[in-house]
Amino acid sequence: MNTTIYLIRHSKAKKIKKRMRLSLLDSNKKTHLSREGKRIAIDTSRNKNFKNIDLFISSDYNRAMETAHLFSDEYEVNSSFGERIHGVDDFSLLPNNFEEKQVKDENYKIGNGESQKEVRERMYNALVEIINKNRGKNIAIFSHATAITFLLSKWCKINYCGDYKFKNKVFFDGIFKPCTSFKLTFNDDNELIDVELVKSQVKVMSFNLRHIIREEIFGIWKKRYSKIVNFIKQESPDVIGVQELTGRGKRYLKRNLKDYKIVGKKRHSIIFTNEYNCVLVKKDFKIIFHKTYSLSDKINRLGRKAKEDNFPRICTLVHVEKENKKFLIANTHIDNSSVANKKRLLNIFDNIVNTHKKDEEYLIITGDFNMTLDNNNLLKYSKKYLDPFKDYTGTTFPQMPDLKALDHIFLDERLVYLHEIVHSDSNDDGFMSDHYPISCIIEI
Repeated sequence: MNTTIYLIRHSKAKKIKKRMRLSLLDSNKKTHLSREGKRIAIDTSRNKNFKNIDLFISSDYNRAMETAHLFSDEYEVNSSFGERIHGVDDFSLLPNNFEEKQVKDENYKIGNGESQKEVRERMYNALVEIINKNRGKNIAIFSHATAITFLLSKWCKINYCGDYKFKNKVFFDGIFKPCTSFKLTFNDDNELIDVELVKSQVKVMSFNLRHIIREEIFGIWKKRYSKIVNFIKQESPDVIGVQELTGRGKRYLKRNLKDYKIVGKKRHSIIFTNEYNCVLVKKDFKIIFHKTYSLSDKINRLGRKAKEDNFPRICTLVHVEKENKKFLIANTHIDNSSVANKKRLLNIFDNIVNTHKKDEEYLIITGDFNMTLDNNNLLKYSKKYLDPFKDYTGTTFPQMPDLKALDHIFLDERLVYLHEIVHSDSNDDGFMSDHYPISCIIEI
C-alpha cells in the first residue's frame, strides 16, 4: 500500500530580524508569516491535493506552524523538519558561496551549523518513522526550502540554481516560492517510486452583477453588493470577469475586496450606461498591461456603437503573469440584439483578442455572450477553445429556465481544467443577480 507525503515549504514570512538577546537561530525560529503569506497559504490549502490529508506535521519554526494552521486546525510539531542551521550568529558572516558549497559538498558546514548530510539524515529518519506509523495514508509536512532540498537529494539529482531530477526526469526548476509543494509516493518497502511538483490551481469566474437603475435611484444597490462581496470572499476565485458593474459598485468592490486588483474602464460617460466589464485578479498576479476596447468600428473610442446595438459594448483585456506563466484574460458582454448583430460583435471581440494575444500567453475568456451554444456562431467559437461548460444543458439566467447558458468561460486548449460549477444556489432567489455565476478551476 503506497504512502503519499506532501513536502510543503512554509508560506511567505516577514523579514528575519536578529532580535536583541536572541541568537540568529532563535530569531529565525520566531519569524512569523506576513499578511501576504497568510493569504497565499489559505489559497494553497484549497488545492485539491490537500483535501484528503490524514495527518499534518510542521517543523517547530513559527512560519511553518502558522502555515500548517491555515491548512488545518490540528497538526503535530516535529523539530526534525526544521530548517538547516547556519552555524553563525549573523547572515553577514556567511561566505558568499556558502549555499553553493553546501549543495555541492554534502559534508560542508561552518561553525556549529549543519551540513547537507546531517540535515538529510535527520529529515529522512523522521520521515521513515512517520511512514511506518501511517502506512497508506496521505501526510502533509511543512518545512523549509533548504531542508526540503537536502532531503530530496537522497533520491534526486539536485543542480545548484538549476533543475531537480528524479530518475532522469526533471520535476522542478529549483525556484522555491511560498508554499512550493512536492508529492512523494513511497511503496511498502519505503522506496520512493515517484516525486512530482504539486501544480498550482487558478479559479476563474464569470459573473454578471446585474445593473438595476431603480437601485441607483433609491440606494438599494449597497445591500445587494454586500451579498456579492460575501459570495466572492467565500468562493475566493483568482480571476473574475464581471459584467454590468456600475461606478458605485466598482468603488464598493475596491473598498471591500482588498485581495484583488480591479481593472477596466466604463463603456460610456452618460448616466445609466456607465457600466464596466472589469476584470478582478488577486494581487499575487502581476498585471503587465490592461486596456478596455469598444466593440465597434473604432475599437479605441469608448462609447461608440452601431445603430443595431442597444448599448455601447466593450471588452477588457488584461495581460498578467503568475509563477512564470503568462495569461491574457479577456472579458466582454455581447449585446442582446439580433442574431446578425451578435455575430458582428463576436467577430470584433475575436479580432481584438487575436490581435493582442501573444504566443507565450495562455488565453482565458469570460463573459455574458447573450448567446447559447444553440447559436451556430457561438458554437463555432466554443470549438476553437477548451469549453468547460460545453455539455451543460441548464440555464445561467434563472428568470428564463428553458434558456440555455448565456454566461461562458473559454480556455486556451493548452490549459487543463479540473472542475467546473454553475453556482445555482448562490443568487438569493434572484436578489444577488439575475444570472448565476459560473467558475472553473484550471491547473498551471
